[in-house]
Amino acid sequence: MRTFLSSLLFVCCLSTSWAGELLDAHVNYEDDHYLVHMDMRVKGKRDAIYAIITDFDNITAVNDTIVYSKLLESKGKQHRVHFESEGCIWIFCRRVKQVVTVSEMANGYILSIVDPAESDVKYGRTLWHIIDEGKMTRIKYDADFVPDFWVPPIIGPMIIKQRMLIEGQKTINGIESLANRKQ
Repeated sequence: MRTFLSSLLFVCCLSTSWAGELLDAHVNYEDDHYLVHMDMRVKGKRDAIYAIITDFDNITAVNDTIVYSKLLESKGKQHRVHFESEGCIWIFCRRVKQVVTVSEMANGYILSIVDPAESDVKYGRTLWHIIDEGKMTRIKYDADFVPDFWVPPIIGPMIIKQRMLIEGQKTINGIESLANRKQ
């Protein structure tokens, strides 16, 4: 969902007293693809967490890097979503537009696929798995994306990887904070 939140999501090893527990996180860069994996546990009921992740008109409440989100259409469990993220890496600032198709699948899986014709991403897929663990919810997140904008050579991939981890922590903290407000 980040390719939908990618492009939303990405975890740092810092924690606060209310931050979700990071079980595993890494970002790899291979053949222009950024591959993100996060496995985390947050305080909150699965249904509340799932509702936050699929509240497409209010994704901006999860992470302030996402400056715009709008549900374009829904057909059952398939949704078309437009969102925009803004961020800077050193002196390079960019607003990234994405239009994605989000499919809610069985057993807590959510698949997101970028429409490259309407996005600043050449390729993007994310897979979320939201798992009930009682008072806690486990979130597994995997993303694969290729930006369709200039990335500074040599240092660019390293900096983007670092930025994605930071944004991931912000996202997971935002999800947990919203879930705890609703309970």
